[in-house]
Amino acid sequence: MLKYFIVLTSLLGCSLSFAQLPLTAEQGKELYDNNCQTCHGEDMVNPGTVSYDLRKFPADSKSRFLESVSNGKNGMPSWKTVLSRDDMERLWLYVMTRGR
Repeated sequence: MLKYFIVLTSLLGCSLSFAQLPLTAEQGKELYDNNCQTCHGEDMVNPGTVSYDLRKFPADSKSRFLESVSNGKNGMPSWKTVLSRDDMERLWLYVMTRGR
């Protein structure tokens, strides 16, 4: 009986370690600050460059945002080798805060 308890406990521990953490805008802000702020500005306030003002990104265009971050657009490089899909989702959540 103890043997089965140990096996069950081990399996339960393994399955819990694979549980995904929730994606949050706070995590997105950290990613933004580390990867996007240089071009798009602190708190998404454009620093006067030609970069897109992310505060104006349409809320109904998530797929366009993810595509642009993943593959790049105009002068922006592709980030797919740097950011995971979950990271891009976190960035989207932050962009939807409009920097507030």
